[in-house]
Amino acid sequence: MKFHLSLATTLLLATEGLSIRTCGSNHPPTELIEKAILFRAMSKFKPGPNSKPVEEDPVPRKQVVPLHIHNVFINATRDQGYITHEDVQNQFKVLNDNFLSTGVSFDLKTVTHTEDRAWAMASRGSTAEINMKKTLRKGGYADLNIYIRPLRSGLLGYCTFPEDIVKGSDKFFLDGCDVLFSSVPGGSTTYYDEGKTATHEVGHWFGLFHTFQGGCSGGDLVDDTPAEGSPTNGCPIGKDTCKGDLYPGLDPIHNYMDYSYDACMNEFTDGQRVRLYQMWDQYRLQHGSTNRTVTRTSMH
Repeated sequence: MKFHLSLATTLLLATEGLSIRTCGSNHPPTELIEKAILFRAMSKFKPGPNSKPVEEDPVPRKQVVPLHIHNVFINATRDQGYITHEDVQNQFKVLNDNFLSTGVSFDLKTVTHTEDRAWAMASRGSTAEINMKKTLRKGGYADLNIYIRPLRSGLLGYCTFPEDIVKGSDKFFLDGCDVLFSSVPGGSTTYYDEGKTATHEVGHWFGLFHTFQGGCSGGDLVDDTPAEGSPTNGCPIGKDTCKGDLYPGLDPIHNYMDYSYDACMNEFTDGQRVRLYQMWDQYRLQHGSTNRTVTRTSMH
């Protein structure tokens, strides 16, 4: 009975509006916070009279990221977690469109569809989750794996932050993003149905924090993100939770790393672009990726 109640709650949330965006990536590793503080300090440092800050990047960088999308469902019906090939392609397009300003693009290498109730409903950190990802995960630490499935506890998604890992460890296999199936473009989760949950979560995978992470005094540790004292709900134009001369600018309600409705989100800042490459070079680039193009469908 307990499982059925949990399942019913999940499916109800998949078809109705959530009161606020719910992301499970709220606690960056301490090492990552320290690295972000260091990168922020470096961005202000000018070692010589003619040098430029790190943010002044006259030649925009580009990075292609191998992408593997795994749909894990209870059974092959729309309300039980199954998404179509067209849904996958639409989500893929949204990711590329949303990251265009950063120079990042995604190359879809793998698509899998797996019917497995335990995996589809696996909670974060569970044995079922690690078994699922040890079976399905593709590529190296520079490959992005997204698992689109039902999620417990009303979550829209969660993602791992980059960190120093050992290939083949549980942390390596757990790396990636989990996204609620009904948040894909055209999904049934009201206000969060344009595919931007995946964009938000992938931002974490690159090492970006929530815009409100440290409140007015800390924020996301990126200089050109205006200070924000609390997450945004909806799209409240003019929201300003950090007032005074120390906190110029309104809240960044249009930023992909806030909690606004999908329709409200449309930007990464230049500083976030610089930060994601700093994190990429620090943690993911050294581990490499795959270049194989593999598309398969499986029923576990």
